[in-house]
Amino acid sequence: VPPCTMRNLTVDGHFGTWSQWKPCTHTDGASVGSCLCRTRVCDSPAPQCGGWLCEGPTMEIANCSRNGGWTPWTSWSPCSTTCGIGFQVRQRSCSNPTPRHGGRVCVGQNREERYCNEHLLCPPHVFWTGWGPWERCTAQCGGGIQARRRICENGPDCPGCSVEYQPCNTNACPELKKTTPWTPWTPVNISDNGGHYEQRFRYTCKAHLPDPNLLEVGRQRIEMRYCSSDGTSGCLTDGLSGDFLRSGRYSAHTINGAWSPWSPWSQCSRDCSRGIRNRKRACSNPEPKYGGLPCLGPSLEYQECNILPCPGKSQMK
Repeated sequence: VPPCTMRNLTVDGHFGTWSQWKPCTHTDGASVGSCLCRTRVCDSPAPQCGGWLCEGPTMEIANCSRNGGWTPWTSWSPCSTTCGIGFQVRQRSCSNPTPRHGGRVCVGQNREERYCNEHLLCPPHVFWTGWGPWERCTAQCGGGIQARRRICENGPDCPGCSVEYQPCNTNACPELKKTTPWTPWTPVNISDNGGHYEQRFRYTCKAHLPDPNLLEVGRQRIEMRYCSSDGTSGCLTDGLSGDFLRSGRYSAHTINGAWSPWSPWSQCSRDCSRGIRNRKRACSNPEPKYGGLPCLGPSLEYQECNILPCPGKSQMK
């Protein structure tokens, strides 16, 4: 009979104390690291006669060094420019794994850059030239319009307008007077004591205009004279004749002037981007006669035309 059965000497095993920490090596995947290790033995007591073995590790490993490893590169970032030379970036980190306990750090760059869009040229920069000088005013006085212009360099898409307008010569025009020469004396179908009357006339116009050549037919002035039948006294201007004339006795009834219809608008000064056109009318519907009043208002009108921008031009707002 075995001694264990005879004496009932079953003893479960127990670990003894841990040994001191000692340097050791440890394999972690593809790398070998330096570590600290300690051991213990199941001998306090050792299991006997079918007793339980010790449960737990017989070795502990600590402070293993681990070399760092790179993560995969990230994707390239978007190009820093939409045209012209730019650059892209990609990155990686030394965290696959992270070095520890004296392990080697990763060798190499954690960031890479490269050029991009080097063959994609940017369109030229567009810009306005400076404003040109103001053009000649459309009127010497009484208010006109003048323009100045600028050019869009390197393309048609400059913001704003290529033409600018402003009022000019807004000072009132001086009053000008124009008088025609007297017409020859002509007989009037009026007789008195065998003699007859003669008349002559001229026109006078007053207006606030920049140029005397712009004056047109104005108020009519008539003079009368009496010529005796025997010719002894010649022809004498009678003061009463002027009174009679002014009252309209010997002239037809007074006719005030009226404007004719406006003419069609003239051709625009520009095909696009704002031009100027004009139209005219005359004080001839009817003309003023026998002391009638002249027409009031302008005989010439201006208007902007073709205000749409030229192709590729922007319009001033």
